[in-house]
Amino acid sequence: MKIISLEIYGYGQLMSRKIKFDQSFMQIYGENEAGKSTIQAFIHSILFGFPTKKENEPRLEPRLGNQYGGKLELEFDGQKVEVERVKGRVTGDVKVYLSNGKIKDEEWLKQKLNYINKKTYQGIFSFNVLGLQDIHKNLTEDQLQMYLLQAGALGSTEFTGMSDLMQSEKEALYKKNGKNPVLNVQLEQLNDLEIKIKNEEKKLSEYEKLQDERDKISRRLNQLKDNLGNLTNRLTNKEKEISLHNDVVEWKKLETNLNIEPYEFPEQGIERYESAVRSNESIKRDLTLRNEKLAQVVHTLNHVNVMSERDEKALNSIRQRESDIKEKHHELKQLNKQIDDTERDNELLRQDIGWNDEYLDVDTSEAMKTHIAEVNRVKEENVVEREQIKRTLNQLDIERDRYNNNVDRLHNDLVSDENYEQKKVYNQKALELGEKKSLYKKMEESFKKQKEESEKRSKQYKLASCIGGILLIAIAIYAFIASQLIFSAIFAIVGIILVVLSFFIKSKNLDHDQAFSKEIDELEEKVKHLKQFYDLDFNLDEQTKMRQELEGYYQSQEILNTKKAELKKELEQVEEIIEQKERALKETKASIHVSNQLSSQLLNDALTTIKKIKQNRFEIKRLTKLRDEKHSDLEAFYLEAESIVSHARLHYQKVSLFHDVKQALDEHQKEFNIQSRNVEQQALLTNEITALSKRLEENNNVIQSLFSFINVEDEESYYRHHKSYISYNEDMERFNYLTELLNNHNYDYDKNTQLSYMTKTDLENERNQLELQVDEYNDNYLNVQAELSDLNAKINHMETDETLSALRHEYHLLKDKVNETANDWAALSYLQNLVEAHIKQIKDKRLPYVVKDATDILSALTEDRYNQVIYEDQNVQVRHENGQVFHPTELSQSTKELLYIALRFSLIKSLQKYYPFPIIVDDAFVHFDKHRKEIMIKYLMSMSEDIQILYFTCNKDQNVPQKQTITLTKIEGAKSK
Repeated sequence: MKIISLEIYGYGQLMSRKIKFDQSFMQIYGENEAGKSTIQAFIHSILFGFPTKKENEPRLEPRLGNQYGGKLELEFDGQKVEVERVKGRVTGDVKVYLSNGKIKDEEWLKQKLNYINKKTYQGIFSFNVLGLQDIHKNLTEDQLQMYLLQAGALGSTEFTGMSDLMQSEKEALYKKNGKNPVLNVQLEQLNDLEIKIKNEEKKLSEYEKLQDERDKISRRLNQLKDNLGNLTNRLTNKEKEISLHNDVVEWKKLETNLNIEPYEFPEQGIERYESAVRSNESIKRDLTLRNEKLAQVVHTLNHVNVMSERDEKALNSIRQRESDIKEKHHELKQLNKQIDDTERDNELLRQDIGWNDEYLDVDTSEAMKTHIAEVNRVKEENVVEREQIKRTLNQLDIERDRYNNNVDRLHNDLVSDENYEQKKVYNQKALELGEKKSLYKKMEESFKKQKEESEKRSKQYKLASCIGGILLIAIAIYAFIASQLIFSAIFAIVGIILVVLSFFIKSKNLDHDQAFSKEIDELEEKVKHLKQFYDLDFNLDEQTKMRQELEGYYQSQEILNTKKAELKKELEQVEEIIEQKERALKETKASIHVSNQLSSQLLNDALTTIKKIKQNRFEIKRLTKLRDEKHSDLEAFYLEAESIVSHARLHYQKVSLFHDVKQALDEHQKEFNIQSRNVEQQALLTNEITALSKRLEENNNVIQSLFSFINVEDEESYYRHHKSYISYNEDMERFNYLTELLNNHNYDYDKNTQLSYMTKTDLENERNQLELQVDEYNDNYLNVQAELSDLNAKINHMETDETLSALRHEYHLLKDKVNETANDWAALSYLQNLVEAHIKQIKDKRLPYVVKDATDILSALTEDRYNQVIYEDQNVQVRHENGQVFHPTELSQSTKELLYIALRFSLIKSLQKYYPFPIIVDDAFVHFDKHRKEIMIKYLMSMSEDIQILYFTCNKDQNVPQKQTITLTKIEGAKSK
């Protein structure tokens, strides 16, 4: 990805600014408050979204009312796109404009950015002085090592920070021998609750004894209750006998009175008799009225005139088809309109594709569309590839010219090979001369020291030998005095020898080698000779470096020539494919009868238009067929209607057909309704007269049957018999009521008879005796019940004592909390292991490659003073040119920063395949001296051949060409140049 330009609508203090980045390396220079940091924040915001409240960054919304946001022009794999983000949602509304005119959304942009987020991008691809200052904090040796490893493997401290955070969270939850962590405290509380619960459970034995005693008293109380219930039932029965005594006596009396033959009377005899008499009078009046009305109806029927049933049905069939015929007329009109519209549509479609006639045999299948789309796609891809190859060839030509210029420049600066070789001999001899002179001087000092030590040892040997000889001679004299002649002789001889030897001991005469001195003189003569006869006034290292650089340029030229040849072959192949696809497109245009001037991109649209023409033609045929059918149906209907109307003696007119038929049917319906209504009235009146006569006869029969039922002949006897019947039935109802009442109280005939013979006084005496017995049992029951209440109170007290249940409840709640805390601790352990495994996997897989590239980068940045970065046993070290290995804490401040930058650059190179993003540097080299900063800028410019680099600074580097420098001004509204 490459940033080609940016346009700021409104962002912070910047308004309506546009900046172009023409080169891969751009130095953006500006004084403080010129907008450098704002531009960097703008780039991050357009790519990844405006800052939200959760992010610790300012949103930099403009205060002067300008539109918030802007756009970036980017290049993805040779394709130019514009990314515009303006105010809308919290992170802004995004539109991505492609070069072909299509518009994509934010999801497409995220996919192109390989789903990297802002924080990760800033941690890997953004450099600033504040980020480098982190490396100089008061870090321990392990912390510094971890910081550098994160820079090379992860690009940030998030993963290790997560691991440390989870470890602290775990220790806050549980420690093996801790006291204050949450889980330790909860487990201690859980043990205390278990002890309290065991103490409370010991009280359960006393509770069980009280329950046994309560059960015994409850059984005794139940027995008393049963006896008391029996006595109470007997007392209740006795009171019931007293209350029912009067009814039993009356029941017995009625039984005696009703012991006769029962009276009979017709059911509802009085009502039936009186109703029949009243009905006879009414029927006679109704018969007179209906005979008069029947005469009027017969007169009306003689004057009614209606049409035949056949004509009525025929006219009704015409009337019922009115809506259908009108609908067919409307459909016929619509069909004609649709046919005309479709014909006009086809004519316009033919004009769109340049057809004079319709070619309905053209292939418009999906396979044809797919073929055209595939040919266009292959052609476009090859056109893009052709342009890319041409740009690459141009770049190779530029690169070749640059290499040729550099080769010419180096040839001008190179010395002759003879001088170069003699300079190497001169340097070697001079170095050898210096080393030998130094060695000779050291040897001369050593010789003097050895001579002094030799003389000192000689003196010590002489003194020791003389003293030893004198002592032995003295011993020999003593042995001689002691008559030990043999020992005396031996000691005397040895002593004399030692004394004589002391005079012969001399120091060794040491002197340095004269040949070595002669060799030094020869070397001096050789060096003098070389310096006199050859031009050796040049820097051998620079000449060696120039020769190596020249060799590199030769190799690069060979590689460029090889690349150029390959690219030319690819260009020929691509142009051949493009020509083939263009021929195929011309053939396709001819097959579908369109002009060659039509763009190949519009061929599928033309196929769609042709398909529409064919569909329209098919639709016209279908509509024409429907129109003809509708017209035939209408003509057949009007022929049939004419014959029907003529038969019904009506005047036929096609325009007013349905109105005439409707008017004739309405007139017929009026006459028919009059006829029907009078016929119905005639039949009804006839039926009513017949019914009334029949009812009159039936009423007379009912009256005669009522008199015959009780064997009377006049109305007075009939009513007298009814009175006797009523009196008998009232006594019977009272007797049945009393019998039902006594049966409801479980009194049968024998019991009723027995109770009717007893007196009320006897019953009251029996009741008083039962009441005395009930009172005695009540007293005993209350005493036992009071004793049971005391026991229940004690048991209830123990049951309502919620100490044990509260302890158990608290125990289970605390146990649940312990389980939750343990689950949290286990989850944290799992996450920590997962993060550490992820870190280890990244380090093992990526660090070896990163360290290898970091070695080359650090060597280049330090001019080979530090020529190797070593990664062993989770530690990073660097090797000096003298062979010493240094820990990062032993390095200087700027060298430590160089090591960090080397690891970051190496990481960026390893990620270039997946994240080819530009590097943003914001005054990150303020701690470097002038020389080291020049080396860094030079290296950045060499990196820009593969990666775009934007270098923001307030200290302008004069070594950067003017065309690669953008100057920002502090004048509001000024354009950047």
